[in-house]
Amino acid sequence: MDFARHNPHLFHVTHRSALPSIQAHGLLPTATLATGAPTTENREAWTPTPAPDGTTTAWLRWQNMPEAPITTRLHPAIPPAAWRLFINSMVFLFASEADARRLAASPRDTERDQITLRFETAALVEAGCALLTCRWNNGYLDRTPATARRLRSYDDYRPAALWRRGENLGEITAFGGIPAGIPFEPLA
Repeated sequence: MDFARHNPHLFHVTHRSALPSIQAHGLLPTATLATGAPTTENREAWTPTPAPDGTTTAWLRWQNMPEAPITTRLHPAIPPAAWRLFINSMVFLFASEADARRLAASPRDTERDQITLRFETAALVEAGCALLTCRWNNGYLDRTPATARRLRSYDDYRPAALWRRGENLGEITAFGGIPAGIPFEPLA
């Protein structure tokens, strides 16, 4: 597969306290970890939710998808709550450690004790993870005039097997998450 050959590692940034839960339960998306508002409404700040073991807290990263701005960037048939649920059904990954570290260094994130995890792409593919790519960063609220905007839709996300070298990788996701037992390396 071209994708795994050209992107041998994928990286994820998470709260350091999540490591034991990820080792035990896998890397779970927001839609699996939380119910109700955190899955369909914009999160303006890091949001706590019970971890799968019920004894610890999982921290859901803030989002930048407020109602009015995201509505003007979605296909008309997609309401913002449905889009957020779709987005929150995926775990987001990076093709480079540098990109992952840039997220962790975001001014809104520096107060959190975060860690970067490195996964072998081939192991994710072999485990049957539903890896998807998107040419755009659909979480970024662009400043393009409304008359010239590209409207976001579910089909922006394609199976990684369809990716070809040279195509932009605005986002890489694992739809449904990454199951337990897939090795990863926490990076200092």
